[in-house]
Amino acid sequence: MKPSNNTSSAFDPEIRKIEEEIVDFFSKKGSEFTGKHPHVSMVMIYFYVRKRLTQRDLQMLTGLSAGSVSKAVRQLIDMNMITKDTIAGTHTRIYTMDKIPFISPRFFLSTGRYIGNIEEELKEMKKTLDENKEKMKNLEGYDRIYNTITRMLGLIPLTEVFMKTLERGPI
Repeated sequence: MKPSNNTSSAFDPEIRKIEEEIVDFFSKKGSEFTGKHPHVSMVMIYFYVRKRLTQRDLQMLTGLSAGSVSKAVRQLIDMNMITKDTIAGTHTRIYTMDKIPFISPRFFLSTGRYIGNIEEELKEMKKTLDENKEKMKNLEGYDRIYNTITRMLGLIPLTEVFMKTLERGPI
């Protein structure tokens, strides 16, 4: 199945491999502490990285069946994490994650034991990208993956502060 021309699905193979590592890591860990089905977590992470996708793109990226993708997309729409539009002049639906959705305090409190692992994995990925920047910077998707990892690393200290604030309880 080929990626849609209307999205940024066609990443360079080297960048695609890094993206798959990110998605695999976060979809497994996300499922563990949110209780969401791994398919929903995986689809959500692809939206976080790519922003705009069709269901066909998601099938190609995840290897999931049309029914599994449709169910995950419906759940994300119901949770107000993504929105649905129609590509002008077609009947094709395009789904978008415009902003990082609000995540409950319970989610942050339950992530504490994973933050160290997540941070180390992300630092290692960023180091690989930094060390190979000259070779990889022109590859399709490099900037998007690099920026995603950088944003995630920037959120970790904020997450730790937020978790400590929640643990202290009401003021």
